[in-house]
Amino acid sequence: MKAILLILAITAILVNAQPRSGQGHILCSDQKTSDVLIMDANADWSTPQAILWQWNPKDDKAVKPGQVRAYRNPSDAKTVLDGTHVLVVASGGAVALVNIESKTALFQCFPGGNPHSAELLPDGTIITASSHGNNLKIYSRTDDGTAIRKENKIELRDAHGVVWDSTLNLVWAIGAELLNAYRYNFDKDNPDLILVQSFSPKPRPYYGHDLVFIPPNRLLTTGVDIQEFDTFLTRFSPIAKLGSVKSVSINPIDNSTIIQKPSEQWWNQSILELEGKKRTWTKPGARFYKARWF
Repeated sequence: MKAILLILAITAILVNAQPRSGQGHILCSDQKTSDVLIMDANADWSTPQAILWQWNPKDDKAVKPGQVRAYRNPSDAKTVLDGTHVLVVASGGAVALVNIESKTALFQCFPGGNPHSAELLPDGTIITASSHGNNLKIYSRTDDGTAIRKENKIELRDAHGVVWDSTLNLVWAIGAELLNAYRYNFDKDNPDLILVQSFSPKPRPYYGHDLVFIPPNRLLTTGVDIQEFDTFLTRFSPIAKLGSVKSVSINPIDNSTIIQKPSEQWWNQSILELEGKKRTWTKPGARFYKARWF
């Protein structure tokens, strides 16, 4: 009951409230604990009260004991389906669509190859991006959405990010050298991506990492720096030269921009705000990999 009330409260804040500048929640993946967390952006992250919601594969009965290890080192988490679900990606090899209210993985797939990103397409199909596998994998699902109907693989060197462009109806994916635009065929019996065009961010190799779509026509990329790609004009523009950045997210309410810039190997116990109040949120001992405004 407490969990249900909490989700209803979060939904009410997001849908009905008129938030002040800087209000909101942040969705994080912690590689130390394999937790996916929704954190209160207005709280002290060193306190338990800052955790609004938490999912861990070992606590989810839908995840079999033999599958838990595949969820180690969660590499991404995105809110989907109007904020009712989270698409969880783990470098251990797993991807799951998790219902926020029930904290249950309704669908799981195991693309392997160090998955770094996933996207939910309008018809419920899921695309994953695996860096070591050098590929995108596309999974059409059964009518009830719980199992794989068909799987297909598309090669992309060092694939790290994938998003759906609802304006142009394209799938965008980024790897070491290329930002690719694909047309999805909307065929659940034979799901496929047709390459439309490729673009080369500079310097090359760019080592593209995160990829975020901001309607109607902006992509944010992170690699050796942060760049913006205009999907109408098909050109890159530099945003910030910060070196390696693992994730970037912009709050649609007030344009507050948060990043995860590693302080140790590829993680950080802190999330930084570039635009806005320029805050720093720190959860001592955490190993945050990506963080996104919820």
